[in-house]
Amino acid sequence: MVKEAKLLGGVRRQVEWAERELKRIQCCLRDADTKQRKGDARAENWLNELRGVAFRIEDAIDTFYLELEENSHNNRHRDRSVLHKIPKLSKEVPILHKLATELGNIQKLLEEISKSKVDYAIEPLQGQGRELDTMVLPHRRDAYHDVDETEVVGLDADRNNILQLLCNSEAIPRRAVITIVGAGGLGKTTLARMGENHSISDDLEI
Repeated sequence: MVKEAKLLGGVRRQVEWAERELKRIQCCLRDADTKQRKGDARAENWLNELRGVAFRIEDAIDTFYLELEENSHNNRHRDRSVLHKIPKLSKEVPILHKLATELGNIQKLLEEISKSKVDYAIEPLQGQGRELDTMVLPHRRDAYHDVDETEVVGLDADRNNILQLLCNSEAIPRRAVITIVGAGGLGKTTLARMGENHSISDDLEI
């Protein structure tokens, strides 16, 4: 358990670094994204690479906090003895290792992108741009608990499909996990939270 605790602490520090880095990337993209410079393919490609990294960081941070939230939820419904916590920690280890690897790869990629800016004399576009709403993550730790469905648009059909799957025992007679997949920034976390906050979740284990 000591190793697992150290691993969790290490990943937590990586996530804190990722949050700081994501804020820097967001500022850069907000300042440069919308002022088009025709013919400057280098700057456009550089920004696209940076944007892709931001999406990967967002997904990694989501994974970490959702894992913590799930662990906290499970601990509230089980004996708090060490014997009951060991299986849960063992299940988390592969996820934490995968997350640590992904954050390490992201850090290396950011170093490569930063170096390319110098090597290829890339000048980021100047001027004020629109805010990239899909990547704005204020108060992320609290955001999962405060999803207001009245302010979310475009996800109704997907939410209904997920609720139908959860309620349809014939379609999924023995379900353990329903995974929502998609590119970064599409609203996967919001969609999952909408399903969890729905009234039918009172009768389900979500």
